[in-house]
Amino acid sequence: MFQPKLIVTDLDGTALKNNKTISNATIEAFAQCRKHGIPSAIATARYLGGAMPFAKKLHTEYQILTDGTLVYEKGSLIYSNAMDIATTNAILKELQKYSCTSHIAIPTTKGLYRYPKSSIKGKNNRSFSIENPFPYPGNKIVAELPDESIADKIAQKCQCSKLRYRDENRFAFYNKTAGKLDAIQYLAQRIGISLEDILVFGDDQNDIEMITHCGYGVAMANATNEVKAAANEVTDSNENDGIAKILSRFFR
Repeated sequence: MFQPKLIVTDLDGTALKNNKTISNATIEAFAQCRKHGIPSAIATARYLGGAMPFAKKLHTEYQILTDGTLVYEKGSLIYSNAMDIATTNAILKELQKYSCTSHIAIPTTKGLYRYPKSSIKGKNNRSFSIENPFPYPGNKIVAELPDESIADKIAQKCQCSKLRYRDENRFAFYNKTAGKLDAIQYLAQRIGISLEDILVFGDDQNDIEMITHCGYGVAMANATNEVKAAANEVTDSNENDGIAKILSRFFR
């Protein structure tokens, strides 16, 4: 029987219920993991401020954030996979060319930067001027775009990866070598395990790589069809404690 040495879960649509809470069953399932000495990680598109409250509830040792471009251990940064400054600014110029500047967010190792200033929420977020060169390598750039064809053109011209978030008109641009799987590979090396030792949970397109390449990939019942096809198993939905039902088989 498969016995994981690391458990990795997505947040939205996976560990989180639709009302953005974590069920007691899921919290207890992760507590059992800790009791049996199995470390865990969240792997999410969320930024630090939006992810850490859930990481604390689950007591995850590792936090894979911003689609795998930043990795933290108990809240301290340990890994970054960023675009260079030139690529970061090239994407910003393209967004201006297409008049797609109503909402831009750039997570970096220096903090989270947003444009325009009116979109800033949270004391740790910072604003930047789109008229001046952005000074830091961007781990990713998230922007609202009217259609995917513009995102495709920007990704092709700037030689970066592109991701559309499920049921949203927001797109992320990031380094071609980055992603949740890249971050998990880093963690596996750090811990001294192989990808075959890792159990992962997900529901959306940015989870497919980790579900495909890790030892045991589980899709939620509410996952996209592509995610379900890539998984070893489909569990119950995020609304019905799908994660807890899987983990209960390993840790009773």
